[in-house]
Amino acid sequence: MSTALRFRKTQEREFFAHHMLLHAAEREIEEAQASAKGRFNKCLSAMVLSALAIEALANAVGSRVATDWTVFERLNPLEKLDNLARELSIAYDAKKEPWSAITQLARFRNDIAHPKPELVLEEKILPEVAIGKTLFDSPQSQIERQITLGNARRAHKAVCALKSILTDSLPEEKRFGIYVDMWSESTGLAE
Repeated sequence: MSTALRFRKTQEREFFAHHMLLHAAEREIEEAQASAKGRFNKCLSAMVLSALAIEALANAVGSRVATDWTVFERLNPLEKLDNLARELSIAYDAKKEPWSAITQLARFRNDIAHPKPELVLEEKILPEVAIGKTLFDSPQSQIERQITLGNARRAHKAVCALKSILTDSLPEEKRFGIYVDMWSESTGLAE
């Protein structure tokens, strides 16, 4: 009687959440572009996911280069990026992309995470023919006005650019898994 061969398969992967978050944001943007139905919610999701990816990316890179992880971990996302920029000798201009978009996105994240009530008052003078077209338009808060397809695209693009900048600045031996989700595996006969 022959026994079936058995194999041992070993896989290893360091999970970095920024890959998952950016992928989900990209899918939301694609769906928002494809249909106006649910566009606001899809753009909101894409922007929040992109904003969360900033810190996930900073933590991924920081886990490889931060001199004191305990201190680094407690910093806010923009402070983490500032720390990484110094550590990796990255020059950046807060007035230029992707840095200006990253800063705006970090503020958006804070506004969403710590929302405050806002009285929204809007007054318009409209011609009679426009009244029926605006019956169900509600006034938008400052947060809601930021949630657009253009801003969702800008946010995602900025975090992807940041990923490239940080990865390219890392020593080559520390890049594995940061730019793309990677794993290794081996298969051999089981004993």
